Amino acid sequence: MVKPDRILLRSSPSEDTSPEMGLLLGHALAMDYKRVVIARDLMKSSTMMKEALVAGLTSSGADVIDLGCTSAPVAAMMAKNGDCAVYITEYREYGLISGYLLMNSNGSLFRKDQIRHLDKIFTEKQELPDYRHLGNVRTYNFATEEYNRILLSMLKAPAGSSVVLDCNCGVSADSAPQILNGMGADVISINAQRDRNFITRPMNMTETEHREIRQFVESDPGTIGITLNRVGTLVKIMDEKGNIIDSEKVLALIVLFLKPKRMVVPADMTSLVEDAFWGRIDVGMVTPFEEPSAEERQFIRVPMDAGSVCEAVANNNADIGFYEGGVIFGNISMMSDGIYTSAVVAQMSAENSLYRMCDDMPEYHRDSKPFRFECTKDEFSHMFGEKLSAMKYENIQHTDGWRVEMDGGWFMVTFDGDNDQNVIVQAESTDRAYLIGLMEIAGDMVSECSMGQ
Repeated sequence: MVKPDRILLRSSPSEDTSPEMGLLLGHALAMDYKRVVIARDLMKSSTMMKEALVAGLTSSGADVIDLGCTSAPVAAMMAKNGDCAVYITEYREYGLISGYLLMNSNGSLFRKDQIRHLDKIFTEKQELPDYRHLGNVRTYNFATEEYNRILLSMLKAPAGSSVVLDCNCGVSADSAPQILNGMGADVISINAQRDRNFITRPMNMTETEHREIRQFVESDPGTIGITLNRVGTLVKIMDEKGNIIDSEKVLALIVLFLKPKRMVVPADMTSLVEDAFWGRIDVGMVTPFEEPSAEERQFIRVPMDAGSVCEAVANNNADIGFYEGGVIFGNISMMSDGIYTSAVVAQMSAENSLYRMCDDMPEYHRDSKPFRFECTKDEFSHMFGEKLSAMKYENIQHTDGWRVEMDGGWFMVTFDGDNDQNVIVQAESTDRAYLIGLMEIAGDMVSECSMGQ
């Protein structure tokens, strides 16, 4: 067997993970983590990939706590019972071989430096213990019930709303219908049984692909629609008129409802969420939660990767985090949790109209454009930093690039992760003309720095 030159944690359309990869990953993890919590999704290959990982862990002397088939939020919450956790899944595209999602003991995703560390020891020859020092496997079959109980205890406000819930025949069906029903919601469940052969709907599906849920929503006034992905991390919300609500608008509504003290978002997050956080938007939200004082509040922007968001939520004891459409609730784990999101939206819709509140939100316009540069990244960074200083902008944030806040909007310049010789300029404003001006200002600055010194 030829060892790969890196850890391929998740499969992709061009390259699959393999059981050999799981065996080697188990050896690498066991170097630093002596008790590992594992769980898997419904995919046919997930059992095979789990057994390979378990073999690698136990043969290297690590103990395993096997949660069985659960949702990702359940695995993240239970990660505290080990030194780290691994969730075996592949929910992005149907038909791929399952891969490995690595989590710290607080449920946060492994950071890039942790992955690099595993890569380093992944290819090194390791001395394995003899049979007397093999690890043990303990099965725990009540993780989902524990998650459901804990989440229900956290949801103080009732949910006297009508909800059409689509669980995509995944493991989220073990929690979402039970929790919403326990909160008092009137739930119509579709695809709420486990079925590994069910071809899941993509989370970016069009309005037409939501036809089945929309028919239920439109037939009963005041009903909202909720679609979960199979592993329970992501959710799509449909308002009372059958319109799909953008994930960032959903986050803004959650912020207006829960009134968090601290939250963490990636650097390119829309100003809509920040304006909602600081109370600059009024959509007439009815909420039982009290407004925190200005001194208690903290809005934190971090680099645009999941590990940085998770780490910042944990380090700052934040109430909410957000990454790529998923909401993190710091009081249960550092994993994005669509089941928790569904419960909060169900609470909210009991006394509020999602359609009316979204209609009352201001419109934020965005644009982005790539620019090529011919110098090195260091040269470009130095020149661009000098230009920003010369412009005397007062509010500049430097995370994964440069974000400049102005009175009427903001612009951001970041290096393109897919092309080493490109930077991406993006801007946002509530005024289209001002947006054009922001793009011109940022574009001119980038062009002037593109050749270096």
